[in-house]
Amino acid sequence: MKKLIAIVLAITMLLSLTACGGSGDKPATTNETPTTNVPVDTTDTEVGLDYDNPVYIGVLDAFSGDRASNGEYSKQGADMAMEYINANGGVMGRAVELIYEDDQGTEAACTNAFQKIVSEYDLAAICLNKYSSMVLAMEQFVAEEGIPSICCGSSVKIEASETPNLFSSRRSDSGSGVTIATYCKELGMTKVAILHAPDALGTGMTPVILKTFEELGGIEAVSVQQFSSEEKNFAPYIAKIIDSGCDGVIAIAQQQEAGLIMSGIKESGLTVPCIGNSAFAQQVAIETSGGTCDGWYSCSAFSPTAKDEPTKTWIADFEAKYGRKPDMTSACMYDAVLMFCEAMNQTQSTEWEDIIGYLKTLDNFQGVGSSYTYSGTPMLSNSEFIVQIKGTSPEVVARVTN
Repeated sequence: MKKLIAIVLAITMLLSLTACGGSGDKPATTNETPTTNVPVDTTDTEVGLDYDNPVYIGVLDAFSGDRASNGEYSKQGADMAMEYINANGGVMGRAVELIYEDDQGTEAACTNAFQKIVSEYDLAAICLNKYSSMVLAMEQFVAEEGIPSICCGSSVKIEASETPNLFSSRRSDSGSGVTIATYCKELGMTKVAILHAPDALGTGMTPVILKTFEELGGIEAVSVQQFSSEEKNFAPYIAKIIDSGCDGVIAIAQQQEAGLIMSGIKESGLTVPCIGNSAFAQQVAIETSGGTCDGWYSCSAFSPTAKDEPTKTWIADFEAKYGRKPDMTSACMYDAVLMFCEAMNQTQSTEWEDIIGYLKTLDNFQGVGSSYTYSGTPMLSNSEFIVQIKGTSPEVVARVTN
């Protein structure tokens, strides 16, 4: 589709055909102004950074709708990466500009958003959001387009993907499921109630947890419930959890639902140990819980209380710039932009094949959310955290590395 549109535009506008290739050189149309936070007057301009011939990287996330708060965190992380890259020479001396497109946080809208952005702009690469079900809905189009794509999704189906240009800045749910199940044993759980989402996250991670219970021995799942899509009232599910006689709870959900689950369990008076997936330790979930999240554990891809460098300094810089702590998607988007720019600078190319080829050579590339290694699957991250929320602060308990 992109090449056809490029040819039509080239004929119509009497431009050179090479200006519309897949190299991130120029927008394929000038009907819209690229969304960018590149300043007009900066020190970069003084040292000769080329803003007239920028490298474009796309960013898809929810900037409207129920999941817009996640998109805001993603945008802030991506913006920080762009500013860092441009302050350090850009890509081959060219400024990086980010092109944002609103996928509205829904499967119905995300495929249209992807097709729109890749047809209207000549992107060098694209960052996709954290919702695995949406990434999977776009996968066919990502494969057909061939553009280098890094998502923040963690589904076992993304891990199994054979799309050669699709990567993730996360560890797989299969790895996180094992980590959660193993930590249940550390917490002394023997009878566990599981409440999970109906999406790719919940349906992918739950079987991994159940299988790990069998392998570990001594832990029984006494209740397994799948809540409805876009659920807001978790009281009936929590009542069944209490009736199960469990001595521990595992919950798997996205951030909005995670906050409501934590609030509901607190209101129910249930006092057993509780652990959730990465969403439970993220700022949107903590805010949604209204402060009822104290004591919860989470297997998280990122913690805003991490003490290792360069993460600790980056967290401080983020907080100074935006007046709040970063979320997981802030770190994931930051690292995705950095990996793309590293690929282009190392290969001295914006050609898609060169960027994809370089990403498949990554070996302990250090980001702020993780270090990244290509090991034959799309999942590049090789570490995650066990955290416990103290008040409203997710404190690192342990770091788990592949």
